[in-house]
Amino acid sequence: MLAYVSLDNNYIRFTFLTILPTKRSANSMNHDTTLSRRRFLQLSAVGIGGAAIAACAAPAAPAAAPEEGEMAAEEVVTISWWHAWGGTTGMAAMEGVAAAFNEEDRNVKVERLHVTEMNDKLLAAIAGGTPPDVGVCCVQYAELYSRGAVMAIDDQIDNSDVIGRDDFVPGLLESMQWQGETYGVPGFEAGPRYGLMYNKAIIDEAGLDPMNLPRTWDEMFEWHVELTKFDDAGNVEIVGFDPRDATAGNGPATNIPQFWALTYGLDMWDDETNTFNYDDELFVSALKTIKRFTDHVGIQQMESFRSSFGGWTQSPSSSFPSGVQAMIVTGYYAPGELFHSAPDKEFGVGWAPVSGDRSDVTFQNVGGHPMYIPNGVTEIDAAFEFIEFCSEEKAQNVIFDNTGWLGGRKALYDPDLPKYQRYENLDWFLQSVNEADELWACPVIPIQGFVNQQRSRTYESVIFGDKDPEQAAADMQAACTEEMLKSFPELVG
Repeated sequence: MLAYVSLDNNYIRFTFLTILPTKRSANSMNHDTTLSRRRFLQLSAVGIGGAAIAACAAPAAPAAAPEEGEMAAEEVVTISWWHAWGGTTGMAAMEGVAAAFNEEDRNVKVERLHVTEMNDKLLAAIAGGTPPDVGVCCVQYAELYSRGAVMAIDDQIDNSDVIGRDDFVPGLLESMQWQGETYGVPGFEAGPRYGLMYNKAIIDEAGLDPMNLPRTWDEMFEWHVELTKFDDAGNVEIVGFDPRDATAGNGPATNIPQFWALTYGLDMWDDETNTFNYDDELFVSALKTIKRFTDHVGIQQMESFRSSFGGWTQSPSSSFPSGVQAMIVTGYYAPGELFHSAPDKEFGVGWAPVSGDRSDVTFQNVGGHPMYIPNGVTEIDAAFEFIEFCSEEKAQNVIFDNTGWLGGRKALYDPDLPKYQRYENLDWFLQSVNEADELWACPVIPIQGFVNQQRSRTYESVIFGDKDPEQAAADMQAACTEEMLKSFPELVG
């Protein structure tokens, strides 16, 4: 889907050509808050989390409790909150939000837990009858929505004095909907996903002009060759550009599209017919480009480099913050993260490269992570109260101060706000949303986990030479189509 954007009173206004339907279903008032073991195994079998969990014991019968959503005023209710974000800055932000909530005069308190392998563990908890009350990041959202693993929260949103549907950047709330019902609220991280960031010192040392950044992948490869350095023994010391790091290697998901399709101008998902377009020659060209960048470093060298340093920009030891990767395609959150993870370095940013026939095109995407209530939760009102708090300015300031992440509220998208001057290059990301020629929306694919698994396998099969790009693209198209027909035959048209 494409969307276009204008600036109105310093706030970003989006107009989407295609959005999900917003009509509520007739039975939306009735939430099924149980998920049987059989149902859970059905979910696992179609790829949610990529692993089936065997021998889930049936949950014990719950003790008598107040009616759903009821909470005595004098009773302090403690809810559990799971998040997958870790890293130095991410962990500090999550801890800060929990502390800020608990210090307020409320009859709800929150216990925070950092959970690795969140998708599988969340599903296991739901199947076992012990889900957290609130979750955020990083699961296969569309699959959880479509399979009923999380609750529709339209009633809570519509009755809230804190959250309104018009409060958020248009497109974000729609990416958290399925079949007309809403399953999440934009949480702690929402904003522009694509910018080519570069290490100024490495660029200067190579004699390259940061005022004339590469616009096409051919130009980008020339920079990659100039910037990649090896020692006398042939070991890689600096990688110019890793084509699978950060947002370049991610998607498609409800919080981020698939970069290597967009950069070639390909919409790989048709949300009207619920079909894929991976067998397009544009995707084949993208696969060839990924392999070209990897081959220059060397397949084993690149894999060793990636496993040694890790990616993204949160951790000081990751390749880009530590100064062993010269360029990275990443999102708006990177300036704030780099402020903390690489305070001794200077960085710049510009448009992500595109295919040669699109050299005059700039593109961007705005995506975000939802906060959601898993199925089986009984303290629904308390859980939603915490979600409301997390969407407000106090919690958002804690997040921004620690990480540079934004929330999804329109009021946060004014690039002239003084706090945004704290992080160099953040203003570029905010302005890019208004200046981009193309603004792509996030796809809502009900077999999102399976598609992402196939994406990783497809990239690797090409990189390691197991398949040529044409065969890899055809196989991905066939696999995703078959899985969609098996899981949701009624939706494919």
